[in-house]
Amino acid sequence: MKRHAVFIFALCGFTMCFLLFFLASSCQETPRFPKDMKRIIFVSPQKDLPVWQQAEAGFLEASEKYGFYAKWTGSLDCNLEEMTRQIQIAIAGDIDAIVTCPLTPSVFDQVFQQAREEGIPILTVAVDASDPHMRSAFISSDYEKLGHDQAKALYEAVGEPMRIGIIMSTYDSQNQTIQVNELKKFIADKEDCEIVAITQDFANPITGMNVFTDMLETHPEINAMFVTSGDAIQSYGKILAEKNLSGEITLIGMDAIDTNIRAVKSRQIYGIMDQDFYQMGFLSGEYAMKLLDGEEIPSETFCDSMLITGENADRYYPEVL
Repeated sequence: MKRHAVFIFALCGFTMCFLLFFLASSCQETPRFPKDMKRIIFVSPQKDLPVWQQAEAGFLEASEKYGFYAKWTGSLDCNLEEMTRQIQIAIAGDIDAIVTCPLTPSVFDQVFQQAREEGIPILTVAVDASDPHMRSAFISSDYEKLGHDQAKALYEAVGEPMRIGIIMSTYDSQNQTIQVNELKKFIADKEDCEIVAITQDFANPITGMNVFTDMLETHPEINAMFVTSGDAIQSYGKILAEKNLSGEITLIGMDAIDTNIRAVKSRQIYGIMDQDFYQMGFLSGEYAMKLLDGEEIPSETFCDSMLITGENADRYYPEVL
């Protein structure tokens, strides 16, 4: 009998602890904010990628300054289906504004139209909607200027003859297509410059290593790499170093994340184009809040970009060792 009572007591104690743990977890997972606080969601294509974490930091800073509830979500691997699903969930919920990067714009047309019908403003970052009328604001790097600057820097570093390999995330990436077109325009009047190969790495470092290695083996004449994808730059630098090609092939890629900066500082690659994703994230939150408050906002805003090379990397990023 005593044993039975002890067992019941222990079972009750365990049940009570479990309930308390469950309630505590639920309280942590459910955000508390005033009912009249505006709710703005940012649906990112790669929410754990360092450049998008920079955008997240800016977005959250804007939420602190302007007093809105910020929700950060999205895909881990540029999964467009997952991104559009998250936007549909936001439309069906109590979200006041949506920020996203529509990597393949036409894929987002339907959910953007649904948001418009529900009176929910859309703000796009880095990649614009297929129809500007579908969104309220576009915040981005100026990819025409960035692509021109990247092409000019590559040409100045290599000279002629220049045999160029191009790696994009995907062929239909809107912003990267703009960059590649700027390269084509830049070399159009040059005597001995030619694009000899172009491929895509699907924003995947493993895939990138394979396609880059294949490109170098198939086109040994390549002496310049114009890379519009930022995800595998470190891997490309290692491949060049392992093949003793860092001094033979000049590579300019994208995005000032720590791994890429280290590849520049170690001279494995020549340079990277640095985009201000923090500013893009901050402005997306600021503009969304101003729009909800009835203020006018610019239809397009272009943030600064710059070339980071071994000559200036320590000056701009002394903390990256």
